[in-house]
Amino acid sequence: MSLVNVSLDTKALSQWASELSERGFRNALRRAIDKSARAARKVAVAAIAQDIGVSKATIRSATPKIRTTTAGSLSATFTVTKMRIGILNTAGATISRSGGLQASTHRLTGGGSSSLDVSKAFVINANGGRFVAYRKGKERLPLKAIYAESPSTALGQDGSAPQKIWLKTADDELAKRLPIEIGKAFVSEGLSPNTPDTGE
Repeated sequence: MSLVNVSLDTKALSQWASELSERGFRNALRRAIDKSARAARKVAVAAIAQDIGVSKATIRSATPKIRTTTAGSLSATFTVTKMRIGILNTAGATISRSGGLQASTHRLTGGGSSSLDVSKAFVINANGGRFVAYRKGKERLPLKAIYAESPSTALGQDGSAPQKIWLKTADDELAKRLPIEIGKAFVSEGLSPNTPDTGE
């Protein structure tokens, strides 16, 4: 779960809050947070897909819509879930008897699996599906399956490219949208449309 968690100019917020009605101020905050979270989600989903090496459609079920703010909570959440993605579903992945597996995942973030070269990997067809595996030892068993990065890992891993993009976009969008929504609230309440200088 990733929250829109940013720093705001409290002096400006205090000035806005002292002039606007409590309801108008809170609704403006909610609109700004929700719009910022939706904009950040759109960019984050694209980054998650790029990092894994699949299309956005592939990870749709693991990257649901933003859970927006409520009257009692100003948190907008984006809950990305685990998803098992076969490594052969990543762009450019190949496997052959002579060369084994050649694929990549964690493409934007980097790491050991950003360039996978497993010479002894092979495809197993079982229960109507197929996956890539390799033997952990010289015996026939046990086998180790190879999967692509999970969407939850892509966003949840500290320092990952999608996480950085998500947080930066949410921060930038909220800094841009909050004064606009506050200005709209001033107008709707018949007050001056001029918003306090946020220092941006």
